Order: sequence, then C-alpha cells, then structure tokens
Amino acid sequence: MKKQLGQFFTADTGHISYIGNGAYCYSNSAAMLLASIGETVSPNLIEPLTGVGLGASFGKNGLLFFSHPNLLPDLGIGKALDILGFSYQAKSSRVINKFPLEELKRTLTKEAVILGPLDMGYLAYNPNHKLLKGIDHFVLAYGMEDESIFLHDPAGFPCVKLDLQNLRKAWVAERISYRQGYYRYITSAKQIAERNKNDIYKSALKFFQQIYKRSKNTDVLNGSEAILHFVKKIKTGKISKAQKEHLTFFAFPLGAKRALDFSNFFTFGDKILSKLKYQQAKLFGEAQAAAMGNNSLELIAVLSELAESERNIEKIIIGLKIK
Repeated sequence: MKKQLGQFFTADTGHISYIGNGAYCYSNSAAMLLASIGETVSPNLIEPLTGVGLGASFGKNGLLFFSHPNLLPDLGIGKALDILGFSYQAKSSRVINKFPLEELKRTLTKEAVILGPLDMGYLAYNPNHKLLKGIDHFVLAYGMEDESIFLHDPAGFPCVKLDLQNLRKAWVAERISYRQGYYRYITSAKQIAERNKNDIYKSALKFFQQIYKRSKNTDVLNGSEAILHFVKKIKTGKISKAQKEHLTFFAFPLGAKRALDFSNFFTFGDKILSKLKYQQAKLFGEAQAAAMGNNSLELIAVLSELAESERNIEKIIIGLKIK
C-alpha cells in the first residue's frame, strides 16, 4: 500500500481543495503513525473513514456537535485502520494510578505511538494550554529521554518536548468524558491486507450505514433533530457565549473541512452524496459568517437548510444497496 493512498480520489468535484489542520488531530496522528512504518495515507482520507464527522448531536452539555454521539475519535482511528487493512494494538489502563511509563519507554524504543485522548490543558508547550482545560486531543509520540517525551502535535507543534509530570496529567484525561479507561494509546500498526479503492469505499459505506442505524438506539438527540433543536434555542434567544464560541471556534470550521473531505470521498461512487456534502461545506461556511455577524435570522435559515441536507444524506446512505 506504500504511497498508494496519499491522494485517494482526485475526481473533479468543481471546488478547490483545502489543505490545513482543521482540528484533525486524530486523523493527522494516525497518518503520522502510518508514515512511521513507510505508509503514506492522507489524513483527508482517514478522517472520513473514522466516521466521526457523520450526523449531528446535541449533548447534555448544551453543545451542538456535527458528529455521531456514540462514535468517538479513539474508536474511529481503529475503524479507519481496519478499513485500510492494518492491524494495530490499542492499550489503556482501568486503574488511574497505573501510569504505564516504563511500558511506554520500551515501546518508544521500537515504534511511534498515538497518545489520546489527552487533556490539552496540560500540554505546556502550547501558549494557550491554560485556556484549553478539558479539551480532548491526540498526538504522536516518537521518543523519550530523561524526564521528557518528544511529540509531533498536529495542532501546529512539531518536535515538541513535554515533561513527564504534565504528560501524566494530560494522558489520564480525567475530564474527557468519552475516554476508554486511562492512558490510552495506539501502536504497532501493520498492514495485514491489501485493499484497493473499491474495497475501501464499500467497507466505508457499510460502516456509515451502521453509524446511522445505531443513531436510532441512543438517548442523545441526534441527526437533523439535533440541529433543529438548536435552531429553536436561537429563536428563543437562549444561546450562551460558550455555545457560540464552540460553534465559531470549532464546530462550524471543522464541519466545513470534514464535509469537503466527505465530498471528495463520495466522488468515487455517488455523485449525489458528493454534491450534498459539498453543499454542507458551503452551509457551514455561511453559518460561520452569520454567527460572527450576530445575524440570528440568517443563522436560523442556514441551520434549517443544514438540517434538511443532513436528513437527505442519512436517508440516502441507509438506503444504499452495497454488493
């Protein structure tokens, strides 16, 4: 698979591609892990394969996310690696006091490791870390010496050093609600199956169907209903500063980036889905402008259109006949 999937689908979608971080910390970390074993796979492909950016959900914390409530980044990384034909090891501890430092040291003498979720509030090399407490993040660790670990942080910090005391606080991830145990990491990626583009596309579609079908069995408001629920809150003027900042600093820009990558992905087999996802990307951009301009009427209209688009995408994906 070496260098085969760096550029996956390059069909003309009628729009200009964007290259940037886009809060793709887990996809970028996974791409770096694969690069460490000589495999070039674009994070713009890995991100759709995680499935994380499908759907929408309105959490108990009052925040609107454009992702499925039960599919979380650490699980999404594993699913993307599966679809691409890689095996891997995912490890964590059930005991908060069992900091696996020696195990990590031994592993890093042989191979790189994805660490996460981490709490960004303890990543002291980041100038804004004190403002980021409780925000989840993923990085690639590639070495350790004395009392420090060396990281490639996809948030714009390559080759940074973090002391082990802050590593422990970040890695235990006590404030990250979705963590699977403590000190979770992924390593030992190895290609075990050759997957061509058709194999990857079909496997991904089946996975996407599962995601949407599982959304029917959750007690979290999701899909178009989650978006419309938030629209009602805007109409009643019940949007907090924190909710607006979540959308404008994170959810809208990330939603646009993800939608563009899904649009490119779907060009391989479904032009309608590709077009709908591109339309979503534009809607996210319009929502960003409306929110920053404090134009509530425009934001309501754009989000209502986004909810309809999401409803159509869900219906199409669930109804696909995949051979």
